Amino acid sequence: MVTMMNDTRTFDVKCLFCQHPLEHEKGKDIEHGELIKCSACGELNDLDSAVEVTKEEAVTAIKDEFKRKVTDSLKGLKGFKLK
Repeated sequence: MVTMMNDTRTFDVKCLFCQHPLEHEKGKDIEHGELIKCSACGELNDLDSAVEVTKEEAVTAIKDEFKRKVTDSLKGLKGFKLK
C-alpha cells in the first residue's frame, strides 16, 4: 500500500505469466524466495521477482500521477513549463 497526498493506492502482486493477482494460503507465512502457484494459470511464481515487478509498476504509476497533478496545478501560470 502506498499513500501519496492523502491518496492511498493498493498494488496487487500479480502472476508473472498471466497477470492474475497472486494469493497465498491463509495462515501460512510467505518467505523470500518462495514459489507461489497462480490460482488462475497454475504457473509457479518466484515471490521476490513478482514483488519487484509490482514495486516498479507502483513507482511508475505514482510518478505519472504526481506529474499529472503538478501539471494540472500549474496550468494557466505563465513562465512554467514541464518537460
